[in-house]
Amino acid sequence: MTTAMFTQFSEGSLPAITDEVDLLRRARQSDRAACEELFVRYLKESSSIQGLLRRALARPEDREEMLHEIYMQLISANNDFRGESRLSTYVYQVARVTIFQKYRRENTLKRRGVLRVISQAFDVPDKDQSNPEYCCIQKECHQTLETMIHKLPTAYREALRLRVMENYSYNEIAEEMRLPLNTVSTKIHKGKRLLASLAQA
Repeated sequence: MTTAMFTQFSEGSLPAITDEVDLLRRARQSDRAACEELFVRYLKESSSIQGLLRRALARPEDREEMLHEIYMQLISANNDFRGESRLSTYVYQVARVTIFQKYRRENTLKRRGVLRVISQAFDVPDKDQSNPEYCCIQKECHQTLETMIHKLPTAYREALRLRVMENYSYNEIAEEMRLPLNTVSTKIHKGKRLLASLAQA
């Protein structure tokens, strides 16, 4: 590559990288358009990210949950992006780290799928489902969770109720509430954190 060609290539790359730095900065400042572009272009429609998720997680619902976890990591401002690489490369690295950290912090039982969030379906023998004690415990858990969700701020309550109590997907919640998918992701993520705080109180 000649000096002139290298100079032309470098100069042509600078605006794109600068735009990417600016995009992430605006997303972290809660700019709605930037948040949506980051989520859709660099996560939801990224073949490399979707491939990574498929390799790491077998269940579609787990992949969907992880996609939103990665998005929250990107806009949390805990990771510095200075434009030394393309934003797509940076997003991929953040995704890999996020998946690894999730596996590391979950205990063995949860990794094997034995434990599930109360709202998620799991296999229980028919004879146990008809057991009065089992039914009573399930009802109490459901009521406790519903009471805790009701205590959340209004901004997060409905999105988390639909996700946890009604088992809606993120896409279904976005359609139901008429909100962008990334906004739904933020509401559910923050709602879960608040819910965890209530549970520990």
